[in-house]
Amino acid sequence: MTILIDTPATSTTRGTRSRCDTELDTELDMGLDMGLDMGLDTGLIEEPFADIVDDLTRRGLIGIGLGGAATLGLAACGGSGSASGDDTSAAAGTRTISTAKGKVEVPATPTRVVCIHPSASATLYDLGLTPVGVYDQGSSYISPRYLTTWNAAPKIGSDGELSLEKIAALNPDLILGEDFSWNTDSYAKLTALAPTVIAPVTSWEAAARTTADAVNRTAALDKLARQVAARSAQIERQYADLLGRYRWDILQGGFDAGQFWLYGPACDAGRILAGAGVRFAPSSKAVKGAGDKVYSYERIGLLDDADVIGYYSNYDGTPNNEAPELFAQAAYQALPAVKAGRTVPLPDFLPGGYGDALALLDELETGLAKLAGL
Repeated sequence: MTILIDTPATSTTRGTRSRCDTELDTELDMGLDMGLDMGLDTGLIEEPFADIVDDLTRRGLIGIGLGGAATLGLAACGGSGSASGDDTSAAAGTRTISTAKGKVEVPATPTRVVCIHPSASATLYDLGLTPVGVYDQGSSYISPRYLTTWNAAPKIGSDGELSLEKIAALNPDLILGEDFSWNTDSYAKLTALAPTVIAPVTSWEAAARTTADAVNRTAALDKLARQVAARSAQIERQYADLLGRYRWDILQGGFDAGQFWLYGPACDAGRILAGAGVRFAPSSKAVKGAGDKVYSYERIGLLDDADVIGYYSNYDGTPNNEAPELFAQAAYQALPAVKAGRTVPLPDFLPGGYGDALALLDELETGLAKLAGL
């Protein structure tokens, strides 16, 4: 779910001049000096994409210019401050970072960031930054922590498709995605619009780190990582008796009728839960690797081994996707954990960043408190 940390409001006092005001004036001056003549070279861009770029350039939507500079300042001040890094003073210039596509040169102070993958948006929100454009995976999958901000952002794609024209119209100075084909298939065209950072998908932590590095916020990410470690240790200490008593299976209803998806300790949620002391039942332990194992409803009895069932849920705790059908099965209702009321909803089961990890730990603690009262 992409995607505990609210994007804080810009710290300004009514009637006083803020840092954002100063940055905006500076960027307006830059726009006046530079003019509107910084369009993209479309010579190497195939049709019809070149037509899109040419049209947007003529309309002043690609290039810096006065209008672009004004927007840069507003975007920079849209969250907790500019989209520049907290690791350096980050004067004008560029930095070179490592990505899934090799070394990429990025702005030292990116201010108009477009996120083409939900996890990139999640990490920016976690860091207190506001992207100027985001991918639309559906509002039901957006954490309430960021929903208002996400709703307000222009959407640049959905259903595994990206709109290059919508991305170009936002005049990005940085594009953030992940190493999935629906992000990388358009990589050459995206790089014609702005430096494009594709994060590796070896783990959610690795993806978050590359994203944070792209906006020069690794120090802030390190702070979030320490918060996750401290929170995990606190839960493991506080609930040691319960965690030692119960074994968990973790699952989701999936998207295919008549089937459910079982996960193990090596999946993203499993590693976070295990870090807080959760122990897994044999069926979940048998799922190797970071993925899931698909079972038909005829195999629901596998879950007999669980003292607790953790399941991917909506943010109101109700089962999502095909889980209502699963939960309605007589075999599911007959499971020992279900009959005892030991089921735990986990809305942030698919973490997109450290905010989700912290939220998942909160959901675990809520579940443990429930188990303690049974």
